[in-house]
Amino acid sequence: MHGYTYPPVFTVDAAGGFQRQHQAEGIEPPPIPCWTFPPAQVRVKKSGRVTNSAGCLLIMVLLTIFAAMGLGAYQIRKLQTELLQMKEEMPPQTESNMPQKQIGYQQDYVRETKHKPAAHLIGQTQDNKSKTLKWESRHGRAFTDGILYRDGGLQVNDTGLYFVYSRVQFLSTFCKPRDSLNHIVYIKRGERVIKLMNDHREGFCQVSKNELWSAGSHLGSIHQLRQYDWVFVNVSEPTRLSSDHQSNYFGLFKLP
Repeated sequence: MHGYTYPPVFTVDAAGGFQRQHQAEGIEPPPIPCWTFPPAQVRVKKSGRVTNSAGCLLIMVLLTIFAAMGLGAYQIRKLQTELLQMKEEMPPQTESNMPQKQIGYQQDYVRETKHKPAAHLIGQTQDNKSKTLKWESRHGRAFTDGILYRDGGLQVNDTGLYFVYSRVQFLSTFCKPRDSLNHIVYIKRGERVIKLMNDHREGFCQVSKNELWSAGSHLGSIHQLRQYDWVFVNVSEPTRLSSDHQSNYFGLFKLP
């Protein structure tokens, strides 16, 4: 009455059988009625497992992102630390174009220099009492850089190969036939005095003429010098040296 469909209802013989007369006549009994019901509706009961699985997955994704961000920050911090250490280990690069000069005597003289040790000395008026020449070390073209000038000689402060050179100019109006000129470069190493170079001159004098004569001598060669070696120059006739300071010079420099 409300639009519902009711299943058909059949009655069953309470006697428990079909009438005998029908059986005798060969009439088959009707089929046994049955109830028909609407198809069962399968109801799926929702569970909370789906919601829980989605929440766990979201948490795992967030944890992975945070872990990646933390690892990246750690790597950046590590690189910054290594770069800072490299900068601290690098020596500062400062250059100075002004030559620094050394004056005076120091027994334990040690000096750092940006350039290779070198020195160039020019002649000056000599003392007649000493054959070891004195030199100008501060004025004109003279300089010392990494080398100490003292008592007419040059003290080496760095062991290595050096080119040592010296030139002198003899000038006079008087001489004898047997006169000779000696130009010698020595080094003093501890208590030992070692001859490095020598130039000996004879036969330069003409007795029959009272004319001005001159004779030049130039020495130069490479030597292995040690720390605290003292290099100096001797001549046989210091009073006969030319008064032109640029004609007499002495120096050395370290080879690379």
